[in-house]
Amino acid sequence: MEQNFQTLGLSDALVAGLAKQDITVPTDIQTKMIPAIMTGKDVVGRSETGSGKTLAYLLPIFQKIDPNVRGTQAIILTPTHELAAQVHRQAELLAKNAGVNVGCALIIGTARLQRQVERLREKPPIVVGSTGRILDLIKRKKIQAHLVKTIVLDEGDRLLEDGNFAAVQAVIKTTLRDRQLVLLSASVGGETQQRAKEIMKEDALFVEGASQVGQVPDTISHYFILTAPREKFLMLRKVLAGEKPKKAMVFLNNPENIEVTVDKLNYHGIKAAGIYGQVGKLDRKTALDDFREGRVQVLVASDIGARGLDIPDVTHVINLDIPEDPTHYLHRAGRCGRQGQTGCAISIVTPYERRWIHKYEKVWGLRFAQKDMVYGKLTDSTKTKKDLEPRKSQPKEKAQPKGQAKSGKKFVIKKKK
Repeated sequence: MEQNFQTLGLSDALVAGLAKQDITVPTDIQTKMIPAIMTGKDVVGRSETGSGKTLAYLLPIFQKIDPNVRGTQAIILTPTHELAAQVHRQAELLAKNAGVNVGCALIIGTARLQRQVERLREKPPIVVGSTGRILDLIKRKKIQAHLVKTIVLDEGDRLLEDGNFAAVQAVIKTTLRDRQLVLLSASVGGETQQRAKEIMKEDALFVEGASQVGQVPDTISHYFILTAPREKFLMLRKVLAGEKPKKAMVFLNNPENIEVTVDKLNYHGIKAAGIYGQVGKLDRKTALDDFREGRVQVLVASDIGARGLDIPDVTHVINLDIPEDPTHYLHRAGRCGRQGQTGCAISIVTPYERRWIHKYEKVWGLRFAQKDMVYGKLTDSTKTKKDLEPRKSQPKEKAQPKGQAKSGKKFVIKKKK
C-alpha cells in the first residue's frame, strides 16, 4: 500500500500546506522517519542527500507542538549558518502554507545578539541555529531548556566531530532526560555511530532511506577529466561553455583561491559568486540569493557550501580541486540531482589526483566514466598521463651539401655531349 501524508498521521492543515508546495507524495525517508519520530523515541536517520530529510523531521515536530505551551519545544542544531537559514526558511514556509501559528527563530553566531533575544521573547516553539549561540542563550536563560521536547542534529556526522561534539553534549545536558534526540545525515560512519551511542537512549530507532549506491542518487552521473595542473582553469571554462549548465557549483579545497577563481570567471564573461567560511554574512546571503534566483550561473564554494545547501535546480557539480575525504565527495556530488532530478558531477583531475577517483569507487561503489571536452562536447576519453606530457620537438634534419645524396653517396651530373 502506497503511503501518503494522511496515513502518516499528519493534520489536514499540514497536508494542505504541503500541497501548496506541490508536495503530495512522501519520499522513502519521510515515510519511515515521520512515524519513528512520532513515537517519541530517539531516532538515527540515514538517507541520501536531496531525499527530503528536512521535512522528515519538521513535519512530526510541527505535528507534536503543544499550542498551550509558551516556549521553545524543539531545537534544531546545524553545522553551518547556511543550513540553519535553509531549515528556518522551510519551517516558515510550511507554517505559512499550512496556516498554523508555529514560529521558528533563527539563532546563529553572526547575527546581532540583542535582536535574537527580542525574537526569543516571543516564545517561538522552534529554534534553529548554531550550537555555540544556542548554548550561550540557554545559559543566559533566554531559552527555557526544560520545555524542550525534541533536539534535532541535522548533518549529525559533522556535529559529532571533535570540534563540535562537546558543545552538542552541553546543549543536550541542559534539557530534561525524557527529551527526544533525532540525528540525521547522509552518512553515519563508525565514529559517528559510537558518539551517537554516548548521547542517545538504548532503545533508539535506526531508520535508513531507500538504498542507493554510496547514499548518492543514481540520477547523478560521475565523470572525471584528466588534465595537466596548469590547464585546470581552462578546462573548467571549456566544461562550462560546452555543458551550459542551468546552475553549477564549483568546489575548491582552499578558500583563499575562491575569490580569485570568481574574478577570473567573471572576467571571461561567466557570471559567478563565491561562498566560504570567512565571507561576511551579508556577502554570503547575497551570493546565495543571486545563485538561487539565477542572477549568477556559477557558485564557487569550499566544503562549507557542500553541507546542507538545498538548491533544487543545480544541474552540475564540478570539482576543480578533488577532495581527499570520500565523505566530502559524497556531500559535494549531492548538491545536484536533488529530488529525483538528473545531475552531473565532474572532477577535473591531474594524473596524480586520479588515485582519489579510484578511492571513491572503492569506498562508495560508484562508477566514474573518463571524459574529455572535444569540440565543445563531453566525450568518452582514454587519455593517459603520457598524453599530457609536453611533446619533445624533433631535431631538424641537417641540410645536405650540394651534390650529395641523403645516403651520403656523391652523385654526378653528366654533361650532355
